[in-house]
Amino acid sequence: MERLCTALGEDLNSPVCTELKEHLESCPDCTLQLDSVRRTVEIYRSIPCAHVPGEMQKRLLARLNLPLMDLPEDL
Repeated sequence: MERLCTALGEDLNSPVCTELKEHLESCPDCTLQLDSVRRTVEIYRSIPCAHVPGEMQKRLLARLNLPLMDLPEDL
């Protein structure tokens, strides 16, 4: 709950987080959705980053119309 409130820019004891906590305690659908997001993030974090060669990265970013970023070599 603390990470969720932090992501919302709220203090854990703020009215917004208190209301959110109360809602989650009484709403199985939202609780299920939140659990699904948590599991998805856990799975995402457990997967090692794939190495993307420099030229491929440039083409991908150009295709997505995103600026080229300086990334560490080990990514």
